[in-house]
Amino acid sequence: MKTSYRIFFWEGLVLVLFAALTLFFVSFETVYELLFPIVFGGIGLAGLVLGLVLYLIDLSKTGEKRQGETMGAGRVKLTTKFGANAITYSAVFLGILIFANILGSGHVKKIDLTSAKVNTLSDQTKTVLQNLPAGTELTMVGFFKTGEARNFEQLAGKYKDLDQRVTYRSIDPDLYPEEVKRYAVSERGAIAVSCDRPGQSPEQKQTADRCTGQTNITMDLSEQGLTTAVIKVSAPQAGKIYFIQGHGEVPLDGAEERGYALIRKGIENENIVLEPLTMLTSAQIPQDARALVIAGPTKKFQPEEVAAIGNYLQGGGRVLAMIDPQTETGLEGLLAGYGIQPQNNIIVDRQVRMYQGSVLGLDPIVVNYGPHEITKKFGENPTLFHEARSLKIITEGRLDGVDTQPLLNTGEESWGETDFGFFAKQGVDPTFDPAKDSKGPLVLGAVAERTFGEGEAKKTARLAVIGDSDFIGNKYAPQGYNADLFFNTLNWLTGQEAYISVRPNSFAPDVFTMTEQDTALLFFASVFLLPQFAAMLGIGVAIRRRR
Repeated sequence: MKTSYRIFFWEGLVLVLFAALTLFFVSFETVYELLFPIVFGGIGLAGLVLGLVLYLIDLSKTGEKRQGETMGAGRVKLTTKFGANAITYSAVFLGILIFANILGSGHVKKIDLTSAKVNTLSDQTKTVLQNLPAGTELTMVGFFKTGEARNFEQLAGKYKDLDQRVTYRSIDPDLYPEEVKRYAVSERGAIAVSCDRPGQSPEQKQTADRCTGQTNITMDLSEQGLTTAVIKVSAPQAGKIYFIQGHGEVPLDGAEERGYALIRKGIENENIVLEPLTMLTSAQIPQDARALVIAGPTKKFQPEEVAAIGNYLQGGGRVLAMIDPQTETGLEGLLAGYGIQPQNNIIVDRQVRMYQGSVLGLDPIVVNYGPHEITKKFGENPTLFHEARSLKIITEGRLDGVDTQPLLNTGEESWGETDFGFFAKQGVDPTFDPAKDSKGPLVLGAVAERTFGEGEAKKTARLAVIGDSDFIGNKYAPQGYNADLFFNTLNWLTGQEAYISVRPNSFAPDVFTMTEQDTALLFFASVFLLPQFAAMLGIGVAIRRRR
């Protein structure tokens, strides 16, 4: 009883005091700020009253009793016992810590807790290193002034942790001019990446297509920069990819929102050679074309141009067509032969916008992907599109041997709007008409493959169609997995499935939005609750030890 009234009284007093302190620190502008003094102050007052009541009851029954010498001697023995136990437990705990550190010293495990995984090498880097030929030695040499190579060594060390065939070193160009001359480096900060197979004979190196002693110099001290250099010295050349022009296609060098300047730089990082192709002058596809890209044409292709693209596919060619809404390209019949029919609509999807909540919009977000090599590593990560049209997988009129699969699927709340008149009505949202519109989920991207011939004459044509060309424009390419979708599609088209991956993440801070309730809770937890809990715990321990 004696211990109980002391605990109730003193703990109640602490609660009342901390509740009173809030009067000096809080403005009480929100309802959440009123909860702390009311709730904890009320509990504290109840504790004070209960403690006083128990104290009066205890006085009326027994009064104060003194403990005799026997109890005192027992207390000494008990204290000695607890002290010995504390020393023993501390020694055991210390021993466990030492043993755990000895075991863990040889087994280092790093955990990256950032949402963008900025401290972890990307899937692309892992894929590139895994595809290095057997017997490869990959060397990274950084030319930095003494004391300035720390960032390079940390980044290169991650590559070595991933693959022991990687070696790296830093060189001060002022101290070792012969190394500067050897690697033909012109300035500090350069990084030379070399790939070689020492066991190969000169004859073998002449016939090999990669890792034969090539060196690439980069000034980009980032994972993207190093991995690009590794690709250029180790990956086989993907060949030329031609961007067809002359029909209002997206400008390859355009710096505007719709342009492809950003994505062009990324394509070059993939060890791919880009060439524009104007078919108006000659409706012929170059013999060295590994793939064709048709990006958002706004005018119809001429019949001879369509025939040339069709013949190219018949010969085992590879084509990526990105076709926007409200455009007739003249390619519709060709695409139908491969089981893909662009629909005359625009996809409307429900999306969440800051400060607006759930609204209708023309920027569909795809998180549902078909079971295909291109998107197999995406999981449920998003790709974002802008003013896209849907596609339909058809079998009527499809060529023999064609296998067509959906690649990108919109959500169930989306639909294909066929009435484009809402564009002219400001402030008017489109509405679903079950008689005219197509209910989601809709196909936004599809792929087709056709194998024909036998033996050495066997060929495989590949076609990818996406109902939007804006998703890799300068505005949208950095969003979600947009760039990965495009690069992986090119990898699949050119037969380099081994390099399909997710590229390095740029820095993205880990942030979260706090509501009014969250802010109040965080403030009270850090300023009042934790100190209050510590004070109450200390009082409780002190009272029990005085029993």
